[in-house]
Amino acid sequence: MKLLKISASNFKLCEDNFTISFVPVANKTMDDKEFELNQIAENLYVYTTLGIIGKNASGKTMTVELLSLIYDILTNYRVTNKSLFKFINNTLSLDITFFNDGYLYRYVTKLYKDDLTVNDRIIFKNQKLYKRIYLKSYAKNLFDYTKYEEVKTNTDLPEDTSIIYSEIKKFQLMGLYIPSNDFIFKDYANIFKIYKSLDNNLSFIKLILKIFDEHILNIKMINNKKFNIIYSDGTKNTVSDDELYEILSSGTTKGFGLFSTIVLSLLTGSDLIIDEIENHFHKTLVEYLINLFKDKSVNKKNATLIFTTHYCEILDLFNRTDNIYITKFDKKIKLENMHELYNFRPELSKSNKFYNNAFNTNVNYDALMSFKRSIMEWTKEK
Repeated sequence: MKLLKISASNFKLCEDNFTISFVPVANKTMDDKEFELNQIAENLYVYTTLGIIGKNASGKTMTVELLSLIYDILTNYRVTNKSLFKFINNTLSLDITFFNDGYLYRYVTKLYKDDLTVNDRIIFKNQKLYKRIYLKSYAKNLFDYTKYEEVKTNTDLPEDTSIIYSEIKKFQLMGLYIPSNDFIFKDYANIFKIYKSLDNNLSFIKLILKIFDEHILNIKMINNKKFNIIYSDGTKNTVSDDELYEILSSGTTKGFGLFSTIVLSLLTGSDLIIDEIENHFHKTLVEYLINLFKDKSVNKKNATLIFTTHYCEILDLFNRTDNIYITKFDKKIKLENMHELYNFRPELSKSNKFYNNAFNTNVNYDALMSFKRSIMEWTKEK
């Protein structure tokens, strides 16, 4: 299964028909097909990487939280992540297009929070599922829904279950979400669960640790609360999870967690969402990570890396502009596609365009100067 496009209305502060597409609209060169695009069917491509950029409080995090909600539904056929419940105080309308097993699907539904039960849950209402077989000649009109036919599905499913389950009938990991708060990586037992799902292939752990701490050879889990550290000099230490958190540097903890998640993404083809990618690593490692997803010899399962960033130089790694979205907030959060709304050649420096405020995304210079003057005035008085 591969996500092609989503559109949402009434999602928190986002404008209605808030839309994100993973399908290229600009011309596709041979280099693009080699590095920038994944071919998931004949003549059907999606991005290897998708960047979301904008100034502070412009809606970047809310955008990826919406995506994490969509991936939750496509993975579990219900909303299991209760941290997302806060976004569904009102009726949320979703329109999702995806590709699966030779067919194009369109799924529309409305989501409601069920406040009448002891355990909060999200209810699906007014669900409709449509499909059409995919042929390469359809690539230019993927979203011509007049050609789709409604699928008759099982209506006896629980209210909190998507009717997509009746059609697909199997669970598959679709997306992984890494929030900007990396405290989640303190749960080392959860990281080891990743390797359990990969046939307990623990060899990656040593390789990852070597990147971030040359003094630690390996970490082994005894149980959920106890771990063995094996140091490079051969000595060993048995510690609790809290002690392990104190021993490892924050960078090593982040690296162990995030790179383990990257392994899961690349080996299963699950899309990976990282909020504020520069918060986790310095520029060299961020570039390395992005290039992993562009390398077809590594990314054989067509995983897509989706990330938000303030660090616009990262976008100069992109050869395209249609896989870059810009968030803006003016009463409502809106999303702009760089290719569709801003006309400049993709080979030009995107970071220079940002610094020149071509996309109206600069920080508020007047506010910065006012802040500086207030400090100068306060120190002068003292």
